[in-house]
Amino acid sequence: MFSSIMRAQLSLAWVIGPPLAFMLALNYGFTIMFSIAAGIFAVSLVLIAVALPSVARVEHTATVAVTQISGWNDKNVRMLFIASTLMWTCNTMYIIDMPLWISSDLGLPDSLAGVLMGTAAGLEIPAMILAGYYVKRFGKRRMVITAVIAGVMFYIGLILFHSHTALLLLQGFNAIFIGIIAGIGMLWFQDLMPGRAGSATTLFTNSISTGVILAGVIQGALAQSYGHGRVYWVIAAISLLTLFLTSRVKDV
Repeated sequence: MFSSIMRAQLSLAWVIGPPLAFMLALNYGFTIMFSIAAGIFAVSLVLIAVALPSVARVEHTATVAVTQISGWNDKNVRMLFIASTLMWTCNTMYIIDMPLWISSDLGLPDSLAGVLMGTAAGLEIPAMILAGYYVKRFGKRRMVITAVIAGVMFYIGLILFHSHTALLLLQGFNAIFIGIIAGIGMLWFQDLMPGRAGSATTLFTNSISTGVILAGVIQGALAQSYGHGRVYWVIAAISLLTLFLTSRVKDV
């Protein structure tokens, strides 16, 4: 639950950030936008230095036996890592391509990109909190599979529906997808690697970084060679592969 609440704060920043960024860039230019971003970083630095307490580390007696072998030797961990990487590849490809797609191909207002990102992030907050609340009842595997199914529906929906209203409604599926995997995905890694929470968390964050790298390469190549519309067919195909891989990972 604590992890879900912490992750929800990141989504809250996404509610405010993209619409504000698009408004500033379109009306005042990129220099003003980046200057304000730098100012926000400066304020954050002051708050961290002045307001955040220093908490001494407390050593706890281990209650779970530490796994002696590397987690990477477990096929379920490897499968989940690949699936998680592909999840974040899909999400990042969408984030990179969507602003260009809606303006150049669909002819919709440039500012809509910020609205869509903010809407998804706003819906992610209750999705994350509810996921943290219900995870013990339904289990991590079932919830992550449900999230990936929502992702598949979202990306297929982007291929089929292109109106302003439809794109807004589809953000509900996007919020379920990201809201669950962003928090519960890391906890599933930790369950598969008992006693190695640090290594499990590192694997999860590395899957995000790897997905971001792959997304930039794939999206750039596809958009340049085949246009923005083809990007979403590839994203949908990757999401289906992700669903297959996720369903192969064991429950814990």
